[in-house]
Amino acid sequence: MRVAGCAAMMAVMLSAGAAAAERGNSGQWSDVARALQGGDSPLTRQMSDKERVVLQAALALKLEQPQQAIQLLGTVPKADPLAAVIEAEAYRRQALSALRSAGSYVHDIEAEQSQLASARLNPWLREADVKLELLRDRLMERLQQPVDLLQLGDDVANVFMVDKQRSRLFLFARDDQGKLRKIADAYVVTGAVPGDKRSEGDGRTPTGIYRFVQRLEGASLEPRYGPVAFPIDYPNVLDRMHHKDGHGIWLHGYAPQVDRRPPRDTKGCFSLANDLLRQLAPKVVLGKSWVVVGNRLRFDDERQRAALRRSVATAIEVWRKDWSSLNTDRYLAHYHPRFRSGKYDLRAWKRHKRYVNSHKRSISVAISDLTLIHDPNPRPEGEVVVAQFHQRYRSDNYADATVKRLYLVRANPRRPWRILSEETINPLP
Repeated sequence: MRVAGCAAMMAVMLSAGAAAAERGNSGQWSDVARALQGGDSPLTRQMSDKERVVLQAALALKLEQPQQAIQLLGTVPKADPLAAVIEAEAYRRQALSALRSAGSYVHDIEAEQSQLASARLNPWLREADVKLELLRDRLMERLQQPVDLLQLGDDVANVFMVDKQRSRLFLFARDDQGKLRKIADAYVVTGAVPGDKRSEGDGRTPTGIYRFVQRLEGASLEPRYGPVAFPIDYPNVLDRMHHKDGHGIWLHGYAPQVDRRPPRDTKGCFSLANDLLRQLAPKVVLGKSWVVVGNRLRFDDERQRAALRRSVATAIEVWRKDWSSLNTDRYLAHYHPRFRSGKYDLRAWKRHKRYVNSHKRSISVAISDLTLIHDPNPRPEGEVVVAQFHQRYRSDNYADATVKRLYLVRANPRRPWRILSEETINPLP
């Protein structure tokens, strides 16, 4: 349906919005107001007229201009649920302002006034807030380099980062020069219940580091999940160590004829609008597209990122050298007291490794194609980094080549990194 209305009146109202943005909130929204006003910015050119006006109305509401929001929404189809919520909130604020102006004249309706004041629609306005913040961040070129992506090896095609607190999904990959580049930044819907997933059916989206492991579409996918879905490998090793369970965490789309969803509206999955999901689906490489899920991800602090990368890379290199040196005590000192690897706890691992090394005269361990990703979420053991690399092992009586994955932890930055878990993923050719 076409957005109706007088073009001249719309220009006047949009200009008023830009002026209000300049005055309000120290002008932090002025660039957003101008981009929405013109509609010819590269960031707004692909928006429909309806979406642009809805966001303009949301910005007017943010700047305490409810009357302007109502005027703008007069041109928007009433079937749009977000527009309806913005309009309802604008009228609510106007009604409260009018009652306050009436003063003691309306002293007998304090209870009704209190009820009106508490009837906040903020949770349902969150989609508009996220999209305004997204537009502001892109105009300011913010959130460009994630702190947690320390180093990506050739085995990593790209990394999808889900920020539950921001309700944003970012996609990063390396360019031809090996530098990290942001490919996408979009509104995403996550679990209806806040917090980290603990158990089956709790309605929470898990936090951690995962990979896409399957593609579902056609007859294998119910229409309510959109055109395609990508399950992740939840629960991972770390989740199982912390006794988390459940399954079926997917990136998926919206049901047919649904084009808006509030930010917390899934049973634990993360969900994108169908058009965007179709655009990003070709980027997913099973097993090689990683997924990082956290809250309020950190960006644009190269000093912190470099220090983290250096500390972990150094710890892995010392571990490699100590293993190659056949100094079993030094090698085993790299493992955490709560270490697990398959059937082994730390005690069994030490016994196994002492036995193996006692039959060796020489060991050579080579590491290449190193990936280092910092977990943005605190864990009981402290902070976590996942390291994955190609390992080529050779001794006087055995040789193999595998993909190895380590989970390293440290209690705080003054403590050394220790290996909490060690996995052999698959043999190398």
